[in-house]
Amino acid sequence: MILYAIPISTYSAKVRIALETKRLDYRMEPPPGGYSTPEYMQLVPLGTIPALVDGDFCCSESDVLIEYLDETHPEPALLYGSPAQRAQQRFVARYHDIWLEPHLRRTFAHVDPATRDEAELNGHLDKFQDRIDKIESLIDPSPYLCGNKISIADCAFPATFTLAELLLSVFDRELRFGPKVRAWRDVVYRHPAVKKVTDESRAATLDWMNSGGG
Repeated sequence: MILYAIPISTYSAKVRIALETKRLDYRMEPPPGGYSTPEYMQLVPLGTIPALVDGDFCCSESDVLIEYLDETHPEPALLYGSPAQRAQQRFVARYHDIWLEPHLRRTFAHVDPATRDEAELNGHLDKFQDRIDKIESLIDPSPYLCGNKISIADCAFPATFTLAELLLSVFDRELRFGPKVRAWRDVVYRHPAVKKVTDESRAATLDWMNSGGG
């Protein structure tokens, strides 16, 4: 399998955690021609990352890819339990994608002080922290977000939180976590797949920030 991805991408990290958890052989490559280029869009019409090529099959969107991997390589399952449990796992993963991560992504344009809009930046940072605080009412770790095993929900957050801790230090902000999230983080970052991917994401993010965030 080929995963079109870049190490700094949190959505790429989600799929990589799934691939590593399932111990699947894959090769990570940057999108041919670059992100959203005509060359790449011949393979992936939306031009987005991550995208997965598995034989003649090619698809994008991180949660779609994780569910595809779960159906084609069922063990260990990343969606498991009753229909209600699987729905909760999907819900927590979607919460990351729709409600939380976008506010962090919108801070990227403000890494360089010369182009920083303090009011806009602070609005996104405040909303991002609000969304983290909200997680406390959505989860009851045991010890993973939605059960006693890692699931699709756990794939979503680690790289985003790693990126957030690095970015917020640039903005003189401290990231706060509630007791449930702290307990979960103590467990999930020790998972071999999560540790491998987040360590690489952290190194790539530092390189990106040291280059000026461009």
